[in-house]
Amino acid sequence: MLAAMDPLIITVYLFILAWGAVWGSFLNVVIWRVPNGMSVVSPPSHCPKCSHGLSWWQNVPVFGWVWLGGRCHFCKVPISPRYPAVEAVTAVLAVAVAMPWVQGWLSGDLEPWRAGLGMASEHFFVFACISIALIDADTFMIPDPLSLPLPLLGIALAVVLGEERGVLWQEAAAAALVAGGGLLAVQWGYAALTGREGLGTGDVKLLAGLGAWLGLGALPAVLLSASLMGLLFAASSALLSRGSGGTEGMAASRGLASMRHVALPFGPFLVLGGLGVLLLRRQLAPVLAPLFGG
Repeated sequence: MLAAMDPLIITVYLFILAWGAVWGSFLNVVIWRVPNGMSVVSPPSHCPKCSHGLSWWQNVPVFGWVWLGGRCHFCKVPISPRYPAVEAVTAVLAVAVAMPWVQGWLSGDLEPWRAGLGMASEHFFVFACISIALIDADTFMIPDPLSLPLPLLGIALAVVLGEERGVLWQEAAAAALVAGGGLLAVQWGYAALTGREGLGTGDVKLLAGLGAWLGLGALPAVLLSASLMGLLFAASSALLSRGSGGTEGMAASRGLASMRHVALPFGPFLVLGGLGVLLLRRQLAPVLAPLFGG
């Protein structure tokens, strides 16, 4: 029976892989245009250097960049390898997120519409998180159009698929309130004590969204992992730049007295923590359930 289903499973996952790669290509447009106040649909894809429109084959995710040799076909300016990297990572994450829903559908445990809605919704969540992380890394800004819908959509999804996802709407709403309100209190407290902004309001909105999608129990893991990754990144950056004047130069470029005050975008680390919880929770649930009487 399993052998007979293998071609179907392979076909489904290849379709999802291609679906994720196409969305990754679109996310590159979002990441570049949204911070610059540009439309994400007009004008069509073009080289940001020479503004020449791109042919369909130049827009093929990952392979288009390879065929072009990493350079614009017209002006020969190098194209950042981040473009195919975003497309590839988005494709892989699309498959990873889809696996429980596909398995539930093929096994008959989930109605097709529930499996499809759950997979599409979590894909939207992941795609939005990728965009938020990279925009924040580039600009120290989290756009409201990407972060504000997350809490409401997370709660709405919990109403429809709360049992299947393990996050009921009551928990989703409470998690959004606790996450957003708690981080907002930290933001205000730090600003009152130091006179500087330690966390951006965008981080508050993002964490509220992560809470609504992942639930109250996921928040400690998200915050702890994000904080640890942020600290490790800051320490590594300081160590790598020490001795070459890089540390002092980085601080001076921001008008700061020391590296203690160098701004670090927290959104990418919150996203990494949130996506880690999303992907690992279903795999760990069968192992952890007996410990909690499940």
